[in-house]
Amino acid sequence: MHTTRSSFDAGEVRCPKCRRHVGPSDGPKFIATLGGGEPTLATLTCERCLTMLSIRFVPAEPIQIA
Repeated sequence: MHTTRSSFDAGEVRCPKCRRHVGPSDGPKFIATLGGGEPTLATLTCERCLTMLSIRFVPAEPIQIA
């Protein structure tokens, strides 16, 4: 799944299988990146349905004014 780090930190992300909110309290395991930058990948297990989730953090979309 793809999400922004701010949405994940706020607990706005849902498990695609059971729709339970997942976030930092679920103990994500961050995958280190080359060069020591902020991780863009994490894995965690949904505590309700035990589905293993892979999360890719994407940058927030800039607001475009037409």
